Amino acid sequence: MNKKNKKFIFSVSLLGVALVVIILVIFELKIDDPKGEENIIKKVYYQVVSVIPVKPAAKLNVLYHHQEHTLSCEIASLLMALNYKGVKVTETDLIKQLPVSDPSPRQANNIWGDPNLGFVGNIDGFMPNTGYGVYEKPIYDLASKYRTAKIITNVSLNDLITEITNNNPVVVWGVVGAGQDISWKTPQGQTIYAKLDEHARTLIGFTGKSDNPQLMILLDPIYGEVRLSVADFLKNWEKLDKRAVVIY
Repeated sequence: MNKKNKKFIFSVSLLGVALVVIILVIFELKIDDPKGEENIIKKVYYQVVSVIPVKPAAKLNVLYHHQEHTLSCEIASLLMALNYKGVKVTETDLIKQLPVSDPSPRQANNIWGDPNLGFVGNIDGFMPNTGYGVYEKPIYDLASKYRTAKIITNVSLNDLITEITNNNPVVVWGVVGAGQDISWKTPQGQTIYAKLDEHARTLIGFTGKSDNPQLMILLDPIYGEVRLSVADFLKNWEKLDKRAVVIY
């Protein structure tokens, strides 16, 4: 077999592998993928995509940090943003200062804590019953101890683009899988809107033009650099009411 034929067979093989990976990823992206449980297929996919050359309109040089606990994605995302702004802090430092709403498992009558007030469950626990996470207000309060920060909810994509263009990383909430509803009530009777695979990431850039972005670039504390189409990003962000915290 000559070199030309070998090269052709090798190229076809690579294409076949790529197609299999894409099919598997499409399937995996549609099922529940609880926060903290690394999906190998997704990891490989995101790593392959991250090395494909793109020309970002803006991309902040934020250093990546892998979350150190099963459910510490919000803290890890905040840490990346703070580090970019010159704050030297560790996950342990931040976790010690993070309020906890209810460290216990979910009660049998579906009563649990309030992630708007503090972390719900055990940060080394697992969804949906032994651990969950925390929403934007406690993360904003914690960020404000180190830098100026701002909560933005239900804003437009242009607001996020403006922040990135102005050199400000943004912690955004979404999901890592299908986002099955696991809502509960607090002891006070308030309904907490929650998703099985609630997840936070750090938004660091975009491609295209500011008035017509093509891809959103994020640092995922489980998977590393993630690139999502604008449509996929918005769909994901809307899963938990478009929550975000900007770090200045």
